[in-house]
Amino acid sequence: MNSAHVALRYVDNRGNIATTYPENPNGSPLGITGLTTEDGRFTIMMPHPERIFRTVQHSWHPKGWGENGPWMRMFRNARKWLG
Repeated sequence: MNSAHVALRYVDNRGNIATTYPENPNGSPLGITGLTTEDGRFTIMMPHPERIFRTVQHSWHPKGWGENGPWMRMFRNARKWLG
């Protein structure tokens, strides 16, 4: 696997690659949680952001988040980019 295809990694609170639980909840090698194609047109991710885009779907969240969780931003950015 080409490291350029790694789109996302689990990291700890210092920005270091996370290799163990809880920072890396599924134990993925090198903290890899997302991969993309060479042209960047297709990306796969784990966890699935469509499953947890609202705060009520999180096991915990700060009160200041409101109704939408942080993954909603990804969907809004995609919509903005598409036009």
